[in-house]
Amino acid sequence: MIRAERHERILAELARRGTVSAQDLAGLLEASLATVRRDIADLDEAKSLTRTHGGATLLQGREELPFDAKVMAYLPEKRRIGAQVGSMLETGAMIGLGGGTTVMQILPAILRKRLKVVTTAINVALELRHAPEVEVTLTGGTLRPRTAEMVGHVAERTLRDINIDVAVIGVDGIDAGAGLTTYDSSEAYVNRVMLERAREVWIAADHSKFGRILPALICPTSRVSRIVTDTGATPAMTAEVAALGIEILRV
Repeated sequence: MIRAERHERILAELARRGTVSAQDLAGLLEASLATVRRDIADLDEAKSLTRTHGGATLLQGREELPFDAKVMAYLPEKRRIGAQVGSMLETGAMIGLGGGTTVMQILPAILRKRLKVVTTAINVALELRHAPEVEVTLTGGTLRPRTAEMVGHVAERTLRDINIDVAVIGVDGIDAGAGLTTYDSSEAYVNRVMLERAREVWIAADHSKFGRILPALICPTSRVSRIVTDTGATPAMTAEVAALGIEILRV
């Protein structure tokens, strides 16, 4: 395994567990302890994690993980969520898609569907470019490199001109009282505009997002029609959200 791949796996494991020992990582990566320690030192220097005695932990505070690390975290769960969401999108509908690693997992399930899609995410548009019956509109705007999403007034203006049947976004936090939240306020606002233009709002999110509150508010949780998550989301974790009348599907 090359260095970049090891770094991605280390960050993905931290995303799942919050803290991890160098010994555990050595076994997971099938690498020597010395190699893992060097990797941890490199990532600490890049401010991607915090090195601890014997291992590593997530950065203190509410720092956003690099996109590649988010891709690996809960990947089997995200694939199941994506397949379920894709199967439920009706032929001919106008679909709004945000960015995010869980939304990316919807795309394989819609490649051969007849849909219209408007998206703020460059990577979503690129993945759909060869889909024979998917008509894709990519908003303009200012690129947010960390998530490959377009933000700002140009993106917002594009979305305000489109009537959306179903908007599907990923979020970083779901809380019944605090709402749907994420890390970046400009990204949150563009997503809010997309949801305002949608007849239905679906959230595609793994169980780790429940109970989390991040700095930037997207919208109140009550605006959501349906949340598709994984079986790790226990009834206790989702009870307050479900009490708002939101349909919760566990896959």
